[in-house]
Amino acid sequence: MKETGSLYSQVMEKIRQKIITGEYPVNSKLPNEFELSEQFDVSRVTLRKAIKGLADDGLVEKIQGVGTFVRQPQKVKRIVSSSAVESFSEIAEKEGFKASIEVVKVKEVETPSELKDVLESHRALFIERVHLVNEEPIMLECNYFPLPRFKKLKDEDLHKSLYQILREKYQINKLNSRDMIISVALASLSEAKLLKKSIGFPLLLLQVCVEDENHQVVHAGQQYVISDRYEFHV
Repeated sequence: MKETGSLYSQVMEKIRQKIITGEYPVNSKLPNEFELSEQFDVSRVTLRKAIKGLADDGLVEKIQGVGTFVRQPQKVKRIVSSSAVESFSEIAEKEGFKASIEVVKVKEVETPSELKDVLESHRALFIERVHLVNEEPIMLECNYFPLPRFKKLKDEDLHKSLYQILREKYQINKLNSRDMIISVALASLSEAKLLKKSIGFPLLLLQVCVEDENHQVVHAGQQYVISDRYEFHV
């Protein structure tokens, strides 16, 4: 492998993929520096930078005199300084988590009064889903999609990434956050039940409005996030 300025990040990604696929299981010991250097055809200096990056991400832990071990990642990291919107599932999987989705509710409703001007529609498709990381609930999303544009969305497999569906079925290739307000909310009975937390548990509340590359609103709504499993980078 030819050495370049970003070579260590390439090695990081290769090791990350081996962790995600289970080739390097959680709590297992990574091969030693010599073996990894040989495997990826890089210097030990480059390898150490890659291992340090993985350690900073919480994917591995280096124990002096013992070796480097694969660890369960603790938090999903999300960058909010950029207006670009990414799929939660894709973010989680990049971080080394096993992501899954539970569909709670899908139905056509009258658009809430506070969102009618935003969605420019009196009817909306309401989609409520719970995002899980390693089978543990981490976020409840409650989104309204304007009708009739997204009427057929209810016929799709909503256990998949919504943004993947939007790319494939609606040719929406770029999504941007028009606005995001982050505050703290206490879990209600319904939120606590879905997120498997106690009533009154503190949650991060994200009020979001997402638009496509033509500045048309795709959805607006709320996301309730378990704060100790989610990390925002500004």
